[in-house]
Amino acid sequence: MAFFNRKEGEAACNILQQKDSEMQSTQYCDNYDVLSDRASEQLITLIQNKPDATICLATGGTPLLTYRYFVEKINQRKIDIERVVFVKLDEWVGIPLNSPATCESFLQQHIAQPLGLRAEQLVGFQSENVNAQECERITEIIASRGGLDLCLLGIGKNGHLGLNEPAEILEPFCHISILDEKTRHHDMLKTAANRVTHGITLGLKDILNAKEILLLIAGEGKHDAVEKYLAATLTTAVPASFLWLHRNVSCLIDGSQYPDR
Repeated sequence: MAFFNRKEGEAACNILQQKDSEMQSTQYCDNYDVLSDRASEQLITLIQNKPDATICLATGGTPLLTYRYFVEKINQRKIDIERVVFVKLDEWVGIPLNSPATCESFLQQHIAQPLGLRAEQLVGFQSENVNAQECERITEIIASRGGLDLCLLGIGKNGHLGLNEPAEILEPFCHISILDEKTRHHDMLKTAANRVTHGITLGLKDILNAKEILLLIAGEGKHDAVEKYLAATLTTAVPASFLWLHRNVSCLIDGSQYPDR
């Protein structure tokens, strides 16, 4: 796998690796701010091209600034989002949905409320009394809209994708997952009233069925997972590696976290 070093005077976000035959690109951004700005523009471009887009959103620290820029640009440019639907990628199981620790609360605070979305424009898993019917409900909603147009993802410190955790066997479809020990100490769960051991998430096939994938890599403690992802070797030990099976992935990396590149 070849890497291309940045040259003086080049743009702030530069392609490190691109496999045109596979329609995948990995781009090195000067810093988190540049990454977030570029990611927000990609979301806006999709909506301008497809005003009824269905967009799956991850939560956590990585996409936080992307969402802030996205909201600002939507409001400043007065872009019509009346027909856009956002789908929550995953959710913690066993805590109230209105807990500050939930993915629901995160997306309400950073997407739904500042954009003034109607209730039906944010589709998400419940967090309590979760069962197989909850997976079916979300799957049916996505199917009724013709599938996901874009799935925005982050990569976990252990290489997880959504709450598809490293394991010997990975689930293709929406399922309830047992959380890896690292994930149980996720920053979002610091305010949870009780210890969270399970999550509910779209499966790898659900994610790979999206027409476009936008993978954001930022934050500390992910160097090993990122290196394994960039190696383009499929392994259930790094669920994110299965994104190499998709034909339209844009991966934006915060280059300030990888000064050796």
